[in-house]
Amino acid sequence: MSFKTVFDVSNQGYSTWTFSAFGLIFVFVGVLLVFKAPLMQQLMPTGLQGRARKIFSWFFLVFSVLWVITTFSTTYAEYRRTTEALKDGKFAVVEGPVTDFVPMPYTGHSEESFVVGDHQFSYSDYIVTDGFHNTTSHGGPIHQGLYVRVSYVGNTILKLEVAP
Repeated sequence: MSFKTVFDVSNQGYSTWTFSAFGLIFVFVGVLLVFKAPLMQQLMPTGLQGRARKIFSWFFLVFSVLWVITTFSTTYAEYRRTTEALKDGKFAVVEGPVTDFVPMPYTGHSEESFVVGDHQFSYSDYIVTDGFHNTTSHGGPIHQGLYVRVSYVGNTILKLEVAP
């Protein structure tokens, strides 16, 4: 049987970098709070003042930097783990028709799931992962009865192939 690849983690690149990069906005604000205190005092004249404002400013900056470092290191580590697993052949494969398909509503707030063989997969557009996470309500290819071949580690789909 021939298959068409609809998702391959090694072709996606490090797609979750935007999650970490978003935190840079808060780092920038923290830098302004700490190093441009007079300007920030003019922009935000109410609220914390004096020593309390200085402590809050430093706390905000340090927390923002730690958040960016933590999210980058965890998302990049997952990216490396998934791409290396696929490259090194350290994954499992299951093939068959999609059963027990439960689509995610368009508004989200739940995970989409399906079963192939004896393995259940679940994912969401709203979960930060480099694995497959494109739900049907947002254009994803999965539906009940579709014949697929899934390469995976745990619950992370590394490669998704569908039969035409």
